[in-house]
Amino acid sequence: MVSLINERDTARRQLLGEIEKITKTRVIAYLANPNASPNFIDHNDPVPLNDLLESVGDTERLDVIIDSPGGEANVTEKLAIMCREHCKIQRAIVPNSAKSAATMWALSSDRILMGYLSEIGPIDPQIRMVDPQRRITFVPAQSIIDSVGQIHQMLQQGIDQRVAIGLIQKLDPAIIDVANNAIQFSVQFAERWLSQYMLKEDPAKAKEIAAALSDNRRWLSHGKRIGIQEATALGLKVDPISRRSKLWKLLWEYYCRAQMMMNATGTIKLFECKSMGINISILSGMQRVPPPERPPRTPTAQSWLAI
Repeated sequence: MVSLINERDTARRQLLGEIEKITKTRVIAYLANPNASPNFIDHNDPVPLNDLLESVGDTERLDVIIDSPGGEANVTEKLAIMCREHCKIQRAIVPNSAKSAATMWALSSDRILMGYLSEIGPIDPQIRMVDPQRRITFVPAQSIIDSVGQIHQMLQQGIDQRVAIGLIQKLDPAIIDVANNAIQFSVQFAERWLSQYMLKEDPAKAKEIAAALSDNRRWLSHGKRIGIQEATALGLKVDPISRRSKLWKLLWEYYCRAQMMMNATGTIKLFECKSMGINISILSGMQRVPPPERPPRTPTAQSWLAI
């Protein structure tokens, strides 16, 4: 069984090596399991990402494969800083979905590579709330702020004041302040990183895009798909990957193999490059998976495959 797992991991990481041959860059991957929880970007991520980056070392060009539903914005900024510290030029590669805070991470790149299945999303912040049944839910920050204006509008329309008072009593000024600050942070994050790298020649455009991505009235849903055409129309620098290209076929095969492995092993997140991988799961925590030992060389073509 251990041998089969090693062979599976080796085959998957060899795909990253093949991708590097095409892109002429160093490639790392950060993938989350959509079928496991907690799979969002959080305080556990900087340590394995640092191990991954140190394994790759400083490089001129770095490609970061990102597949994640998002997570904590403050941690996302730290991950962005870490990646930029190890390279001069960085691209984000989105094989399937980089949403919310993961989109924010992609905005710290010089360019974003997307295929026909790829999507990023709005970056309007979501505030974690506890409902009357003590279940954790996420509410758009803008909706919390808008609720004040909606109550005022209902009063103008003649709603029973007792009903309005009941609604007002449910509003928490502290939560409204948190929501305001979260929106400002998201906008500032996007504007700062876009104007520093991707749109350094056009700070006004960076500000415009930051505002657009943070506007939940425009997208209506936090999970709204923003594909190649929509991202390009916004003004982001997107490089389409043809679905017929060898790069896309390798990238999609890598993504599918990674997702199958995570589902089979209960892995929540995968940090990986062509030479090593780190799996995070609920039961076993962090597992650093080094490359298997090289077998003795024999005079065959296969012995020269990178591991």
